[in-house]
Amino acid sequence: MCGLSAIVSPRENTLQATILSMMSVMPHRGPDGEGVYADKVCETSFLALGHNRLSIIDLTDQAAQPMKTRDGRFVLIYNGEVYNYMEIAKELDATDLPRGSFGDTAVVLAALVKWGPQALSKFNGMWALILYDTQEKRLLISRDRFGIKPLYYYRDGSQLFLASEIKAILVGSQARFSINANIAIPYLTRGLLNCSEDTFFTGIREFPPASYQVIDLRKGCQVLPPTQRFWLHPFENGEQPQIGAVSPEQLRFLFLDSIALRLRSDVPVGVLLSGGLDSSSIVGGIARAGALENVTMFSMIVNDPMVSEEAFIDLMAQWGRVDTHKLNISNNPFALLDRVSDGCWFNDEPAWGISDLAHMQLMELARSQGIKVILSGQGADEQLGGYNKFFYFWILILLKNGHIVDAAKTLLQFALHSNKLYEFRADEAIRYVGKSWLASRTFIPPAHLHHDGIDIGFKESYIEREWIDLTKTSLPVLLHYEDRMSMSQSVEVRVPFLDYRLVESLSRVHPSEKFDGGWTKSIFRKAIDGLVPRQIQYRRDKKGFAVPEDEWMRGVFKPRVKALFESEMRADAQGYIDARRLRRLYSSFTAGHGLLNGRHFFRAFAFETFLRRFARYIA
Repeated sequence: MCGLSAIVSPRENTLQATILSMMSVMPHRGPDGEGVYADKVCETSFLALGHNRLSIIDLTDQAAQPMKTRDGRFVLIYNGEVYNYMEIAKELDATDLPRGSFGDTAVVLAALVKWGPQALSKFNGMWALILYDTQEKRLLISRDRFGIKPLYYYRDGSQLFLASEIKAILVGSQARFSINANIAIPYLTRGLLNCSEDTFFTGIREFPPASYQVIDLRKGCQVLPPTQRFWLHPFENGEQPQIGAVSPEQLRFLFLDSIALRLRSDVPVGVLLSGGLDSSSIVGGIARAGALENVTMFSMIVNDPMVSEEAFIDLMAQWGRVDTHKLNISNNPFALLDRVSDGCWFNDEPAWGISDLAHMQLMELARSQGIKVILSGQGADEQLGGYNKFFYFWILILLKNGHIVDAAKTLLQFALHSNKLYEFRADEAIRYVGKSWLASRTFIPPAHLHHDGIDIGFKESYIEREWIDLTKTSLPVLLHYEDRMSMSQSVEVRVPFLDYRLVESLSRVHPSEKFDGGWTKSIFRKAIDGLVPRQIQYRRDKKGFAVPEDEWMRGVFKPRVKALFESEMRADAQGYIDARRLRRLYSSFTAGHGLLNGRHFFRAFAFETFLRRFARYIA
């Protein structure tokens, strides 16, 4: 887990200073070392690669990057972990590997040299990488299947910048960028982030997941070749889920194997334990692997009984006979509000919610305990119908297709065995309404609402609905903030539910098996039988990584939020927010009226904070 920087430029005299400046804003991504490689591509073009190292596997200097092959022809900078590197190494000759290192970086380098882009399909893990062929003057660039690890690029005439974080490109390019309204407005209206390759900074783009690109530097960087996919989700291949296609036993095997792979580390490992089904099942899987005594648990708790999961956290900890380090964010809510500016800085975009900042605090706690690797339950809800909305989508699809009896039966089962029917929130459903409804009910100037063009409404098939959440509207933003907030504290997060083998299998599970018996994630609950206590295996509610956002935005945060809204707002001056309407709607919200919730007003607060923190880079 590291930070990558790369430049292709005709400006040889400033190349070294520029690459070092890019690396200087990402020390958190690699506090254990740094390295630079430079080469003359041709008479008018030069390349520099920079690497900030966070040592996780193979802690020796032999694993330092940029890493070269034995003959010096190929040079790699790589961020992430390929967990099955031991298995891939068995397909390689010892002479394929760089001298002295047998970690995953060495294996990734050797595999790319031996098999080219075809090696990417063998990798089970998360990565962003740049491989340079010094002989052919070519770059191979790639990002993992789900975009767990970040990579951005910006082309400025004959110059090309690549980096793990946008701020490195901002510093390296020394340019000012306009704010992309097509990204800003959906964030402010619906809380949507990371739904496309575009970013808040017009011209800076995200390298697409599950893709690679080969650039012949001798041809210049004015026009980049198209990216190519090395993996497709089964939905993209036209596959449809079938009843009985995957058994609970098969899912159990894949899940346990995914955990075992993600325990490979030469540094201490921890787990985020929320008390919910997903994180508890990871703890149970670690226990089944006999490794629980070597793993440290971390949990976030709050005093609000409506969102607290402390009872389930304690139940799982007692069941596993382990202790968990708890962070009670209710003890000092202002510590979170104080971090909004830093949260925006590390995210390279406005903070998504207060939970971002709580996650940063939790990672700070993990780092204080000497933990550099954390396992997380991210990605389960998007594949197993875990969110409340999936239940409603499934009912709508059943009704639309004329399966009235099945819909009625499912509704009755949920009413008897779950409380999903009682968890519907109108203020959360706002993100699915049309632009005409938003026009008179939000603080966005109506003239800007045409930028809110992301379609997240009803879909014809349930698998498409899950695929959209997995690739566009839900998981990408969660992965984004989880990576940025953890890496702000130099901690690596691993996600067992995104093992591509498990993802492919879950995509083939029929929706009726995910909602069987009135339970969400029904087939997975069966798969983990015996791994967690029954009280957690069949919990009726779902809270997630929740904070009392509405309560705090109405109460303890009100003076500071109100003061910012009443100040001279950049967001108002630039036309993104109608400050007068914002103040009026916020006053109504704090009085307990209106349909907008605390998240809407937090986003306005975070967006303004973001504009101020990045002011020097904004045109």
